[in-house]
Amino acid sequence: MTDLVAHLAVFVGAAVPWFELFAIAPGIGFGLAPVTVGLVAFTANSLVTLATIVGWQRLVSWWQRRRGSIPGAAGTGRARRAFDRYGVPGLALQGPVLSGMYFAAILALSLGAPRRTVVVWSLVSNALWTVALVAATVAGLGVLT
Repeated sequence: MTDLVAHLAVFVGAAVPWFELFAIAPGIGFGLAPVTVGLVAFTANSLVTLATIVGWQRLVSWWQRRRGSIPGAAGTGRARRAFDRYGVPGLALQGPVLSGMYFAAILALSLGAPRRTVVVWSLVSNALWTVALVAATVAGLGVLT
């Protein structure tokens, strides 16, 4: 497999919800440079997260023009309690593990978080998770070899 195809596979894997956590290790395991794998994975996940945020905002605007208010927009239950307790940083940092980054961004927006805050914390979370996963993969491969 050529490096370009392998990097493309990492890009696609990092763009798929819930699979985003598992895209980095195979790329590094197949011999790609950890830095480039991390950059490709971060770029893919960030682009799809930003597209999700913009798409959600457009969908909400369209819905409000057609129907008025959005049912259940105030949020109740566990999601609202978690949001009230941990805010956007908590949702963004847990996003890849518990709900997927894209769902966490949509949840934060639907619970009233400012778009700029959601974008910033989503990018911070993506960067932290990418660095942690690259480091863990390199360390794990170092132990195995």
